[in-house]
Amino acid sequence: MVVAMTKAGGEDLLLTKDKSAYFLRGIIDYAENGKHANLDVRWAPSTYEYSKHASVLKHEKSAYQQRSDKTQSEFKLHAEHIIPNILIFKRLLAMVEEKCSDEEITHFLDSSCKIVVITKEEMKLLDGAGAGLKSSMPDDWTWGDNPYARLNHVGIEMESV
Repeated sequence: MVVAMTKAGGEDLLLTKDKSAYFLRGIIDYAENGKHANLDVRWAPSTYEYSKHASVLKHEKSAYQQRSDKTQSEFKLHAEHIIPNILIFKRLLAMVEEKCSDEEITHFLDSSCKIVVITKEEMKLLDGAGAGLKSSMPDDWTWGDNPYARLNHVGIEMESV
C-alpha cells in the first residue's frame, strides 16, 4: 500500500504528511493473523522483537495495560520503532524524488519499518537528555548501517530467540 502511495509523488505525500506518517506506523503493527498487535498481550509476543528486559514481561497482561501510568514504569512496555518514523518518512520522500523502483522502496520499508518492545525505563534512556535519540539516530549512523544502532547506542540489548 505504501508503495502505491508513492505513485502520487513526493508533493502529495508531503501534503498528507500526518496521514502518510500515521499509515507507516500502522503497517507494521499487525500480527500475522491480521489482528492489530498494538501491544496486545494476545498478539504482541508473536509479532514483535523484545529487549532482554522487556522479554521477561512479554506474557504479563499488566505490562501492556495503562502504559501511560508514570508509576512502576519498569513494569510497563513501550513499542519503539528501530528507526524513528520521521526519518523513515523523509527517506521515503527522497526515494520517491530519486525515482527508486518499487522493489527498492519495498526492500527499504521491509528492512527499516520494524518495532521492538522495550520497557518504559529503556525508553527514557533513548529519549533522555543524555542520548536525545527520540526522533534521531546516532550522529555516525547512515542509511544502510545497522538499523538497531539507536538501541545499541544506549545499551539496550535484544532478547535472544
